[in-house]
Amino acid sequence: MLFGFRIKKRRLSNLLLEPLLQTKIGIYCIAMSLIFMAVVGLILYQNLGNLFDLFFELTDGRVKLHGVIAAYLQNIQALLFLATLAYIIGTIIVSIVYTHRLVGPTIAFKRHLDAIKEGDFAHRTVLRKGDAFQEVATRLNEVSELLETKKT
Repeated sequence: MLFGFRIKKRRLSNLLLEPLLQTKIGIYCIAMSLIFMAVVGLILYQNLGNLFDLFFELTDGRVKLHGVIAAYLQNIQALLFLATLAYIIGTIIVSIVYTHRLVGPTIAFKRHLDAIKEGDFAHRTVLRKGDAFQEVATRLNEVSELLETKKT
């Protein structure tokens, strides 16, 4: 227990139930985000370039101003790189955790359907709190109950 919370140890293989699907969703999320960031970056680059050109026209100390602006942009560039890296890592973590909540139930449903196919109508699907498709699991369990009742 840490700070009153029980910590469950999970292996990465437990989180990546369908690695190809989960990775694909994560890559799509990151790609869309990077495209958006690139568009915003181009807009900022274009507009800041115009602003800096205006400053250069209005200032006598052109060389000094150019050095100050270059140093300022270099600091911003490092911060943007770190923010982008943090965003990508966060997106990967969120996509793995969220897709786990979507993919996990599908595996439970496949097991349940295989049990029904083999004639085991007593099998029930139990999903974790927070998993998607809770209503589907309930209905599948109801169908199994009906089949079990009709079998006897």
